Amino acid sequence: MPEFPTYRGELPACLNPFNPRHYLLLTYWVFFRPTALKCYLYQAAPELYQAGAGLGIFRTVRVRAYRNLYFMVPIITLFISIFFVSLMLFPELFLSIFEIAELFLSIFEIIIYVGLFGIAFGVVGGVAFGVAVGVLGSVAFGVAVSIALFGAAFGMTDVAFGMAFGMAFGVALFGVAGMAFGMAVGVLIGVTKDVAVGVAVGVGALRVIFYPVQWVLSLLSLSGKVKHPLLWDEFIVFPLSDIRHPLQQTLQTDEQQGLSELAQIMSNPFQRWLMQKILYNHLHQQKQPLHFTYKRILNNADLNTYVFVPVEAKDWERMPNHCQLFLGELAGRFVNTDFYIGDRLVFLLTNSFRERRTTPLTQFAALLYALYKQDREKPADILNQTWAQDAYTNIKHYPNGKEISQSFAAFTTFLNYKNLADLTGAPQITTALPDTSTAIRPTVQIALTRLAEIGAEVATYQDATSRVNKLAALGRAAESLEELKAYISTEVNEPERYIFQAIIEQWQPLITEGSGELGRFTITEPIVNPFVAGNPVTGSLFVGRDDVLRRLEELWTVPKPPSVILYGHRRMGKTSILQNLGTRFGNQSQIIDFNMQRVGFVKDTSKLLYNLALTCYDSLAPEQQSALGEPTAFSEDDPYNAFDRFLKKWDKHRQNQRLLVTVDEFELIEKGINAGRLDPNLLDFWRATIQTYPWFIMAFAGLHNLEEMRHDYWHPLFCSFKPIIVSFLGEDAAQQLITQPDPDFPLDYDTDAINEIINLTRGQPYLVQLICHSLVSRFNRQTFEEGVERERRFTLHDVRAVIESKEFFRDGNAYFAGVWVQAESADNAQQTIMKTLADATDGLTIAELAVQTQLSDNILDHALTVLARHDVVVKQPDKVVYTVELMRRWVREKVPAEMV
Repeated sequence: MPEFPTYRGELPACLNPFNPRHYLLLTYWVFFRPTALKCYLYQAAPELYQAGAGLGIFRTVRVRAYRNLYFMVPIITLFISIFFVSLMLFPELFLSIFEIAELFLSIFEIIIYVGLFGIAFGVVGGVAFGVAVGVLGSVAFGVAVSIALFGAAFGMTDVAFGMAFGMAFGVALFGVAGMAFGMAVGVLIGVTKDVAVGVAVGVGALRVIFYPVQWVLSLLSLSGKVKHPLLWDEFIVFPLSDIRHPLQQTLQTDEQQGLSELAQIMSNPFQRWLMQKILYNHLHQQKQPLHFTYKRILNNADLNTYVFVPVEAKDWERMPNHCQLFLGELAGRFVNTDFYIGDRLVFLLTNSFRERRTTPLTQFAALLYALYKQDREKPADILNQTWAQDAYTNIKHYPNGKEISQSFAAFTTFLNYKNLADLTGAPQITTALPDTSTAIRPTVQIALTRLAEIGAEVATYQDATSRVNKLAALGRAAESLEELKAYISTEVNEPERYIFQAIIEQWQPLITEGSGELGRFTITEPIVNPFVAGNPVTGSLFVGRDDVLRRLEELWTVPKPPSVILYGHRRMGKTSILQNLGTRFGNQSQIIDFNMQRVGFVKDTSKLLYNLALTCYDSLAPEQQSALGEPTAFSEDDPYNAFDRFLKKWDKHRQNQRLLVTVDEFELIEKGINAGRLDPNLLDFWRATIQTYPWFIMAFAGLHNLEEMRHDYWHPLFCSFKPIIVSFLGEDAAQQLITQPDPDFPLDYDTDAINEIINLTRGQPYLVQLICHSLVSRFNRQTFEEGVERERRFTLHDVRAVIESKEFFRDGNAYFAGVWVQAESADNAQQTIMKTLADATDGLTIAELAVQTQLSDNILDHALTVLARHDVVVKQPDKVVYTVELMRRWVREKVPAEMV
């Protein structure tokens, strides 16, 4: 919607009845600048101005600016009446000095006569025409019909205004009142009554009385010392001395100012043809005419104002702005600004004076106008017409013409997409678009690129074999369309905004329909359970540990990457992380899986190192194995030198690859050392090895951190390692694991069900997998064994039913019992605390624990510290609670008191 015009002249906030200058200013507004009066009224009370006709008179009297106006109008009326009647009787002043008394009597009688006529005519005319016609503010119709009816000429907002100002200036002068009916009434009177009176009325309607003075002033304006009358009189009908030269000069020196003056004069329908010629010539003289069209016309905020100041409700909705007027005039189209016959008659009378030569620029202006005007058709109906396609094709040879032509061709193609599959062609359509840095309309290029990205998401949807991936792709496409809708509403100007809105409206139902078809997917056979409770997970099933992998990437993308130790609570997914390193680092590293549970049970250190060398050898490609040679058994006397020689030979054939040795269950090394099977110097040797060979990296995984290792021989090794804790899954990662364990997972969850799983498990990966595995098994059993018809959605009821079943704690017993056994100690303090806390749903304070467990302060504090380090309990400021709610329930239900 256009903006309300800003008056560029003097516009006091409130007229002052005691300021003589304001009477002159109001008179000037009446005869020459009615826009100023409407801006004055709008400025005083915008909401009241927009309210329209009705009982507005009673509301306006509460506004000081309106009250002062009502007070000043009768005073101006009286003085204007005296002035004009004095001019009429001036010759009689020389007849006789003795006739002065008669003169004053005559003046008095004429004032009364004219005043009474003016009041009657003003009231009737102000009511009838001031509302019915005058509010339109049409110069064309106003000049011909209702200039002197103030409510008509200046577009008052209601009947009251029409009455007030019709009465005021009806009193002023019969010739001025005669302007009410204009030339039509003048001709009628001339035929039926008196030719002389008719001519007088016609002359008044055309405001011929001002023309001689204005013609002289227009000549003087050529010197630049006087303003051309067209710049301060909105009612000039006849042409004056040529304004083209000064206006063209302004356009050359200050283009913005020149366009503002051109727009001001073009608001007068009688002068519009002349402004069209000036604008036409100026456009075709530009070196970059398309840049001028967009930057100086379409994107010019000063031109986004109503051609006439709106008054009635329909004016606000239908009145065009100056951008539309400029484009319509360049295209040779009639631009309706008053919605009555007046404007069209003036256009027909003056059209032969316009510049009517057709060029590619005027054709393109016609296309822009068709897409911009108020009563425009749908973009697809316009752009699919041959003339429109010719219009944007024929501008390619202008600077930036190719950019605009390609973008409009893309618009046409996008608007003709009828099926979802059509959207996949969008990326190819936009590949030839120029870079935004050189574009006239960079935001349009950005929006087109986003449409191409949406098309790419639809292509992903078509290529995906997984229902989940298909839904995700369409979901991203739908979300991107919503984001694009918000973007174009603020960043893209008309008429391209109108086109983008039509494209979005066309594409959205296609994407919604595609999503609906996926939603109607039916399950005809048992679902393959993707959740793995207990064993390490790999491939697409491995989700939720991006934080750990990102940390490893940060550490291992430097020239001398450090070795690491992954430690944390049992069943946290440490082994799964080690087994999935190949997906992130396999291209640059040789991953060596050296699980101590599988290859670590050896009788001495030489066998351990030899097994490590064999594992490294087996990971090589056949040609590398041939070049390296299979290692022979290491001597028990000197296994370290044998392994070192193996690494030196490896270095010659590794082809810039790193050796990444993953050692799972590293606590078994300590057990081997304690049993006398392994040499404590092994750890020093590994420390020296990783320092000697930067490409040799070790990644240990286990339950303990350095503080819990009982022997000092671990310290030198771990000083060279970076510790990384593997703890509970974050809320987002846990939700991802729950809802999308596999790309083809077809079941959904209620939000309450997801939250309950996370609350019960605290994001413990094994327990999340266990609950979800049980849910899927229950779904298959109900659907295909028991014949229960149910939704493909898990609810809070489903989660609670699984947790309360006998099978759940039985299936998870190994995990729960492992945590319980890990808490064994000589004083049974940890298990005592666990059993005591199990009966307290909301936890206990340390003081309450001390009373109920009967443990000393030192023992209690030490036991709580160990339990907190093992993620069994959480010490909050005021109490101690279980970290995992399911662990509390297991201890409460499965551990009898006598076991503590």
